[in-house]
Amino acid sequence: MKYVPLDHVATHFLRDFQPSRVASRNERDLLRLIWKSPGIERSDLTEPLDLTQQSLHRIVRQLHDRGMIVFSTSETRRPGPPSPELTLCKDWCLTLGISVNVGSIGLCLMGFGEPLENMEIPQEGSSLSVEMERIDTAVGELLARRGAERRDVLGVGLAVSGHRMLETAFNCPLPLAHWSLIDLAPLLGEQLGLPVWADNVARTAALAEAIFGVGRDVADFAYIAHLHGYGGGLVCGGMPFRGSFGNAGEYSVLFGRQDYDDRPALGLLLQHLRAKGRTDLTLKDLKNEALVDWDGVAEWVDRVAPAHNHAINAICAVFDPALIVLGGELPHSLAEMLIERTEFNNLPRHGVLRDVPRLAVGRVVDAPGAIGAALIPLFETVL
Repeated sequence: MKYVPLDHVATHFLRDFQPSRVASRNERDLLRLIWKSPGIERSDLTEPLDLTQQSLHRIVRQLHDRGMIVFSTSETRRPGPPSPELTLCKDWCLTLGISVNVGSIGLCLMGFGEPLENMEIPQEGSSLSVEMERIDTAVGELLARRGAERRDVLGVGLAVSGHRMLETAFNCPLPLAHWSLIDLAPLLGEQLGLPVWADNVARTAALAEAIFGVGRDVADFAYIAHLHGYGGGLVCGGMPFRGSFGNAGEYSVLFGRQDYDDRPALGLLLQHLRAKGRTDLTLKDLKNEALVDWDGVAEWVDRVAPAHNHAINAICAVFDPALIVLGGELPHSLAEMLIERTEFNNLPRHGVLRDVPRLAVGRVVDAPGAIGAALIPLFETVL
């Protein structure tokens, strides 16, 4: 039987039971507007939502009665009856984000759309059951820090490094082979006793950048996730674009076998630096901003620059974004080196060049995959 996360949402979060639903379409539109513009006055919601004043007041009252929004008195005096300012009640629900990367597992505890706390535990061993138990323990610790219980959690977003296969199964890099080709959401859901939605870690990192980072004011942008591997995500209209099979943004597919080892993937940089004598390095060590001064780093950047430019120009040709973000686990100093070596294929026609995207370094640097994953339950149910 197909796993449906909504079927496992706690009943006290539900608006309707048949079918299970946390919020109606109009309620979700209203909640998202309030989330994006905290403190917006109720009277300012009528026009963007295309609702009558009577309908708007009814929906607002129902959401307030459920404890989802709070009222405050407007400090600006305008002609006419007073209109309350609306904000989301951060305590109405919690969500959890869990990102499974090579070498680390990131966790994010989020209030109603607001990150509260991050945690990172090592990813080690080859037993899926043991790693899920360790995740379970870490979740318990995170909740205990806030004095919260599992019943306070609306849902969990699971972000996994790897190509998406069927349902919530992924084809992961070799160090994560024990996470591969298994329908993960029902397994983790049973372990945690909570509903689980799953996606690729690069796309959840792109979502975090869209909501909290440099992509916040850009409707369409591409995100390159420099992790153990090399992937990313496409954000279209402010939301991740997944494609027919859930793998839009898998930039590694651009490279054949002969070019695969020249991608700007941090796992390959790790191999390169180990060969240079830094045998004890881990992926976590590559977050060091000073690594650009290490022996062999500039040589590696020059080596992968053609692949970087190939990916940049492919993104421009196919997606035509306003912005390309270099993110993942990439330190800012290394990202700037790649940006400096970027060459756009932009031959002038009639003496005029076409517009090309701006390149920027990702702003969400601590657990971006986990932060984006914690947003998934909200976007699937209430926003």
